[in-house]
Amino acid sequence: MDVGQLRAFTYERQRLGRAAPNGAAALREIIGVYSAHPSAPLSLHARAAKFDGKAFRRLDALRLPAMRQSIHLLPAKTAHLAFRATPAPASDRAKRFRHFKLTDKRYEKLRAEILAAAEDPKTQEELRDAVGVKDAKELKGVSAQMTRDGELVRVAAGQSLRSNELRYTSAEIADADADEALAWLAGEYLRAFGPIRPKDFTWWAGTTATRAKAALATHKTEELDDGYLILAKDRAAFEKAKPPKGAVDLLPKWDCLQMGYAPDGRDRFVHRDVIDRCYDRGDGVPVILVDGEAAGIWAGGEPELFDSATKKVQAAIEKRLAEVEAFLGS
Repeated sequence: MDVGQLRAFTYERQRLGRAAPNGAAALREIIGVYSAHPSAPLSLHARAAKFDGKAFRRLDALRLPAMRQSIHLLPAKTAHLAFRATPAPASDRAKRFRHFKLTDKRYEKLRAEILAAAEDPKTQEELRDAVGVKDAKELKGVSAQMTRDGELVRVAAGQSLRSNELRYTSAEIADADADEALAWLAGEYLRAFGPIRPKDFTWWAGTTATRAKAALATHKTEELDDGYLILAKDRAAFEKAKPPKGAVDLLPKWDCLQMGYAPDGRDRFVHRDVIDRCYDRGDGVPVILVDGEAAGIWAGGEPELFDSATKKVQAAIEKRLAEVEAFLGS
């Protein structure tokens, strides 16, 4: 597979270079972003031409467990499909109850009280006071299970895009058949991340190879070199994709591009010689892309390039850093 062509098409489909008109469009285009702050707003900022703190707070979106059971910020219209596509194994509940020393009886009692208390968004501490629970760990266990069941959703607690403080509020998430939802998710993944290998979708979604294969088979695809699949309707666009020139993008920790492919399928945006510097125990770290390829990291806001760069590229990186700082302060 031609890595350069993969990189060019992926750059376009991921709407990098701030190619989406706004944050809401960017979120729709890339399915969802990891919900933690400041990662969620920064992933959208890297893709949206017009976007500030107020626009982020106005997004019609939900924070729900989705791909790999990680909490994602998802467009409200389709959040239930991403949520229902990848249900947690039944064994997760039993493990969680053992870890938090919860009985079914105790859980059901606290669940009912939390649902009543969380009609208005509340922090963990406010929920604990409302239901009279002294043990913060116990409340955390109950709220975590309710989140996995779609009975509680997380909302940002404050105005700061840097703060990861959350509130919880009761919710009713629309139902959907798990296999039909996964088929929808496979189509979206092919569109936003393709061309892909079946193992990439399996890894990204956090499902079994059998379910992933069946979901991908519901779509009309063509097979490229090395087993890569692309939506048949996207084949012509893939072949016409042009590599970005002079493009600099700052991706935050856990950006969906970095977390979008199986570990051995990331060549399209990072050279194997430096891939270990772009991940910390499997988690993507803040990365600097130059023309769609990882050229350095910017943990702590300080750029650290893997190789020398022209003055023009260095100036572009400094400009992007200033834009990020202004955005986070908005």
